[in-house]
Amino acid sequence: MKKISYIFMAATALFTVSCNKEEVSTFEQDKASVRFASSKVYAGELTIGGSSYDENYGGYLYNGYSFLDSPLEDSHQVDLPLVLIGKTESKDREVLYEIDEESTAPKGSYEVLKAVIPADSIYGYIRLKIYNDEVLVDSTYELIVRLKASNDLGVGPSQYVTDKFSWSNQIPEPPHNNLVRTYNMLIKGMRSFVSTSRQCYSPNGLRAIVAATGWNDWDNQEVHGVKYNNPTIYKSYKYLPRFTWIYADKSYLSYAMLLDRWLKKYEKEQGKPLLHNAGALKGKPVEARQY
Repeated sequence: MKKISYIFMAATALFTVSCNKEEVSTFEQDKASVRFASSKVYAGELTIGGSSYDENYGGYLYNGYSFLDSPLEDSHQVDLPLVLIGKTESKDREVLYEIDEESTAPKGSYEVLKAVIPADSIYGYIRLKIYNDEVLVDSTYELIVRLKASNDLGVGPSQYVTDKFSWSNQIPEPPHNNLVRTYNMLIKGMRSFVSTSRQCYSPNGLRAIVAATGWNDWDNQEVHGVKYNNPTIYKSYKYLPRFTWIYADKSYLSYAMLLDRWLKKYEKEQGKPLLHNAGALKGKPVEARQY
């Protein structure tokens, strides 16, 4: 399964910084220039999220992707958004770039498919194809892309010419006991289904839940309203709802069945069960809790 993902900004505070810096992007130059976008841009019906700027992050724009959001993908396409400074043209214009030697992404872990400002547009992209890898469970690849001047295009202000893109397959542990309870409601363990114990927690167990349920947006207030995981108490955790929301209406029963079907499908397709990779059940098959 392949799809194109448009990168959205990391935080509201960084959006404020980006907006302020947008105001300094205009400068005198003989020919049109290109730069990375640092806020959302709109191209026809598309909304392309910008990279986030942080002066404490090596002076780079940065963004990233986790294969956790699409756990069955072997590869994924992402667009690093570009903005044209100057007049559009009736032809596509190739964008030149270089990969910084400080990048940690090895050869073969990515491909650059296209780098272009399309005809009659002030928005463009550097399209990457990134590959999933077993090592990404415990590590992160970083690709540092720097824009270069060409005969057609110059480069924009220095703070907008380098983008650090990272990807991994890591999953953060639930930061609150109300989220751990949700995990224990769905994953078979040694404790009660409403236990707050992390004894039987494993990243692979949580990956199975995310893959089976599609949960990856519980930080989104627009989608979940009062049920969303707020940043103050629940650290904007994306991957599990609070146990109260699935306990009160007994929907945990159907979610456990959904997880059980996913695990059986996984074992059939892979020829072996998914194993816990941490905790008291490490090395044993991940199982859905039965009710």
